[in-house]
Amino acid sequence: MKSHFLKQGILVSTLMIISALTIFTFSSCNKEEVDNNETVINDNYYVKYVISCSYPKIFSNWSVTTPQGEYTKNGYQIRHWEQTYGPVKKGFKCEVQVGNGEPTIEIYVSKNQEPFALKTTKTGKSASYTIDF
Repeated sequence: MKSHFLKQGILVSTLMIISALTIFTFSSCNKEEVDNNETVINDNYYVKYVISCSYPKIFSNWSVTTPQGEYTKNGYQIRHWEQTYGPVKKGFKCEVQVGNGEPTIEIYVSKNQEPFALKTTKTGKSASYTIDF
């Protein structure tokens, strides 16, 4: 009679261990689940436009792209203009068009809190740069 109770006790213990291991295996997360919970950081970019001519030249009637659309200045003659816009997202197309004159156009971009970096410089009536870093 003792061997019957002993066999039954071993069987019950074995089933309990197998059940506990099965529950533990299915309740633990795998590597894919951990990787899917990573925080996504959205970068913010800032665009600085600089349009300038050397003395005695001037330019007028210019426009630049901004996060709100196009900024245009007509009927105003000047030697130097600069302005910073943002935040914008990766893929934003920075464009400058000048109607009169052939100034030097510089487009600078800053990512998050980093310093501005010159991305393009051109003498003429237009310049563009698409943010891709």
